[in-house]
Order: sequence, then C-alpha cells, then structure tokens
Amino acid sequence: MASQVTPQENEFRRRIARWREIFFAQKYRFDLGQSFLVVVNFTLLIITASDKLQVFFGIPRLRSLLILIVPLGFVGVWLFGYFMDKVVRAAQMAERQSMKRSEVWTQHHAQMDRIEQQIGEMKQLLAEREKR
Repeated sequence: MASQVTPQENEFRRRIARWREIFFAQKYRFDLGQSFLVVVNFTLLIITASDKLQVFFGIPRLRSLLILIVPLGFVGVWLFGYFMDKVVRAAQMAERQSMKRSEVWTQHHAQMDRIEQQIGEMKQLLAEREKR
C-alpha cells in the first residue's frame, strides 16, 4: 500500500523548496559580487605593492606608472577570460562536469540508453518480420 502524503507534509515540502530557491538565488548573487571583488582586490593589491615594485624595478616614481599598470592588469585578466571562454570553452566544460556529478542526469542517461536499446530491438524484430 502506497503511503499517503498529508496536506501538512505537502505544504512543508513546498515551503522548503521555496526557501531552497531563495537561498540559491542569494548564493548566486553573492558569487556574482565575489567575482567583481576579485577586480577590486587586484587594484588594491597593485596600489599596496607599488612601494615594493618601486624598489624591485628601481623606478623612482612608480606611482605615475600605476595609471598604466592597473589598466594593463585588467586587460590581462580580460584576455585570460577571453581565452577561457573561446579556447577552453569554460562554460561548456563546467556544464559537463556538473552533468557528470548529477544523479538526475545519470538516471536520465541510463533511461535513454534503455529506450534506445529497446527501439533497436524493435527495429530488428520488424526487419525480421518483413523478411518472412
């Protein structure tokens, strides 16, 4: 006998699912903000390290070069992002990795394999029947 889900349990599950969606939306927004924070951190790092870079390169007025160093750093980061997007195809690779780890996709692929196998068997039976 199948277990019956009470209306209270159904309502509880619906509320949990809603809170899960809200939580994930906030996490997604945080991740987007965190990616911008990397840009801010990079800028602050160069400004903070400018005194050490001045000694290392032996340039007496490195502060004037910060006008070039910071934009060049951003261009370098953008070029690396472009490389990851166009050459490595990072978005597709991330999706593939997520699909490999997803229990739902694993079950879906197993089901599709079974369906394809059954269709193949049906085609063979039809071909044999037509030969007779």
